[in-house]
Amino acid sequence: MVGTFDPPMDPLRTLAVLALAAVLPAQTLKLDPKPADEIISKARTAASKEPKYLERVTSLHFEIKSVDKDGKAGGLVVLQIAPPYRRRQLNYNPDYSAEVIQTTNGLEGWTAQRDMTAPGSRAAVGIIRFEEVARLRDMASNDLGFFAAPDPAAGTASYKGEGNVGGRKTVSVEYAYRSGFRLVRHFDAQSYQLAATDYFQPDGKVLRQQIEEIQWVEGLAFPKKEKLFLGEEKVAEITYEKVAVNPEIPEEAFAFPQR
Repeated sequence: MVGTFDPPMDPLRTLAVLALAAVLPAQTLKLDPKPADEIISKARTAASKEPKYLERVTSLHFEIKSVDKDGKAGGLVVLQIAPPYRRRQLNYNPDYSAEVIQTTNGLEGWTAQRDMTAPGSRAAVGIIRFEEVARLRDMASNDLGFFAAPDPAAGTASYKGEGNVGGRKTVSVEYAYRSGFRLVRHFDAQSYQLAATDYFQPDGKVLRQQIEEIQWVEGLAFPKKEKLFLGEEKVAEITYEKVAVNPEIPEEAFAFPQR
């Protein structure tokens, strides 16, 4: 879910939120004209106990911890997503001495950096460029959509063939948004549960989040543990410590900070 890790998510994703670098896409075994919408429909069914649970989603909250390949703690990420295009990501380093926040209300975006060791200190505020705000909008929409294809005005979803992820046969769908946000989801060819997601960064690099364990929250499947890969090398592991469906997120969470 939460998609980019700073460390982006995808709820099965998204979290977007999780940005590292390049991975190899799933090896293509053969092509078959299986429509993307057929795969998406089956994947959405596999991600919910009943269709009504998907229809009820209005907001999401994730708390994600990471460790590097040597087991060293990598800090905490808190990701909040609310309709229609609001997204807020808070990053903390391992000793919680620094906080970096990236937020968009759907129209504008900003960052705020704060020294947590200096109580009362003002955050250093920066403006996010319009192009990046557009990407963040699409990331929020994508995360709340649970694999749904983009609105035709916003982007496309296309079938990318069969492959293999961690020994599992998969079928893949690419989501390409006009903003430049792009990802490929690899679904298990039998169960249609999400196996991995490749996130394409603006610099052309790709991060793979491979799901190792899922958890069920409010009748919906979310990742519990994931491995992050650069090429064939595992570089980190992440754990979704908390997943909340439809939490109350106050409007002021997305309000432009006072300088």
